[in-house]
Amino acid sequence: MITTNPARFVYGTITVGALLAAESARAETYLETVAAVLLALLLLWLAHTYAEFTGRRLQGSDAFTLAAFGRAMVHEAPILVGAAIPLLTVLVWWAAGGRLTSAVTAAILAAAAVTLIIEVTAALRTHRSGLGLLVQCSLGLLLGLLMIGIKLVLH
Repeated sequence: MITTNPARFVYGTITVGALLAAESARAETYLETVAAVLLALLLLWLAHTYAEFTGRRLQGSDAFTLAAFGRAMVHEAPILVGAAIPLLTVLVWWAAGGRLTSAVTAAILAAAAVTLIIEVTAALRTHRSGLGLLVQCSLGLLLGLLMIGIKLVLH
């Protein structure tokens, strides 16, 4: 599933990382945090599905069908897989009895790390080395640092 639409996997990871970075873990509970992330994730997934599906229909004058919308949902499903990484981090911390603020920080760091790992993987697949590898990996690092930056600015 990830390999059929890896862009959405990356998008899901970064979006949930950024969402959690904006979270005020001091004011919410685990249940509220997880519920809010799940609702935002559902909205994100459906919004992407709807946008892609509607865009294709407008370009091709295709009619709406539930089957076609279902296929679009499957195509966008890697968003959910990518988003699961930071969300699972929060759930593991919750199960372990950790503080919510620590769980959110760990989830942001997990999302940042996954983003960097994805970029390193992409660079290595193109046989980059030296400066080329460093430059390409810098984008993944920048995106991870921006997620962390949101948390630092807001909290």
